[in-house]
Amino acid sequence: MPPKKPLRCGACKAVIYCNKECSKHDWKYGTGLRFSTHKQLCPDNKRHMLRLPETQAILTSFPWGRLETDGTFNNSIARGRFDVLGGSGFGFWSHRGGPIPHQNMGELRKALAEGSPYSAMLKSELGKFDHLDGKDLLSTKHLTDSEGWKLPDRLIPYRDFASVGKKPQLVEREIDGWDAWHEWRKLPRESPAALLMSFPLSAYWLIVHCLEVTGPSAGSTGKRVPLLIHAIGAEVELNYLPLFSEIALLLPYHDIKLLLFGQSVEKLVSEAKKSHPQSLVAKSSSSSPVFAYKAPKECGSGSIEIFLHGDSPTSSPDIVDSRRPDAIIAFNAGLGSYKEWIPVVQTAHLLSLPFAVTKYAELSCEQQRSMFPRMLLGFRVPARREYAIDLNPFQTPGQRGIPMYRLPNVVNGFTLVVWKSDGDIEAGSELGVVGQEPEALANTGY
Repeated sequence: MPPKKPLRCGACKAVIYCNKECSKHDWKYGTGLRFSTHKQLCPDNKRHMLRLPETQAILTSFPWGRLETDGTFNNSIARGRFDVLGGSGFGFWSHRGGPIPHQNMGELRKALAEGSPYSAMLKSELGKFDHLDGKDLLSTKHLTDSEGWKLPDRLIPYRDFASVGKKPQLVEREIDGWDAWHEWRKLPRESPAALLMSFPLSAYWLIVHCLEVTGPSAGSTGKRVPLLIHAIGAEVELNYLPLFSEIALLLPYHDIKLLLFGQSVEKLVSEAKKSHPQSLVAKSSSSSPVFAYKAPKECGSGSIEIFLHGDSPTSSPDIVDSRRPDAIIAFNAGLGSYKEWIPVVQTAHLLSLPFAVTKYAELSCEQQRSMFPRMLLGFRVPARREYAIDLNPFQTPGQRGIPMYRLPNVVNGFTLVVWKSDGDIEAGSELGVVGQEPEALANTGY
């Protein structure tokens, strides 16, 4: 039975406990051998809680941004208000639901294999929320704006413009947040588009602001800018690839190639080849994009082509060697939680590849940043003076519902720069000594 009045840490205000005994145990022992105690984390938690008003302000700036009594946001209620709540068959809003946000379940996969009553119950629960990311790409044509958004006309950020009045102005400066984007797009705040547009706009922010590999004014009518971007760990974004056309509108006179990697990508390509030979996915290849878009001339004629890498779940040094990307990006990446990220982090440092990710929480950014020295152990690479962490202005509005924590925890909430060509390299130096061996590295041989 849940407590009538949960106990909250009086110092950091970040953690909720069921009783005093639970609080005392966590203060002294933490939640496991490899995890810090609350006594160690409390000062950092208090610092991270200072971000909470900022993340809440982003949510409440939207008319549909209801803040629950526990500080969370019920995404399902917001979508339900616009009749776009569901799994398959809801256009761009179709995605896998349930308690597991990622297809790669990490350590949870072991629990599912135990054969216990708990694992059987969890398997049954997960089955109710099953959805193949990118399912609409198994058809022969892309969803139109209206078919995908399923919203009233005035609430849709169109990519195909029916009239001149709908076209946004040519971008000449960095669009730096939801206010600026809505104004540029002439889109009322009533629109729930931010709940999906967070992904393409976060990609834009990582490329332009965090990594500074290009900018809105980098190209011109006489000088087009080619860009190759690797996006690692693609999952839910496969359900709305046409929304990434926004990057072509935001970067005039650019020709962007976006190559997607991930278990969900591999699974989608396999399904297409096996059962949907005439689909968009099956007909795509390394030279034929699964989606392409070119912005109107008045908007700068930017273009984007999206490709699927279905041969393996992630990038590798030999793929990079065949054609060097201008940047690597990832959304909500568990760099220290999944061993598949280790060679990506290593390759970025060894080959000086710009690499940045979004994360749910500032705390996880800092914890995973501390793991980089261990990941690079044995590789003689220059040390970076810092791995910059910041609030993402294009985060998905609303706190995720995690009952025991009040720390800011938001989809695409924070940005972490893994490698950037910014002059902060100390030639010949090596990354420092790691204090605690990260769990994800324990049995990988690195």
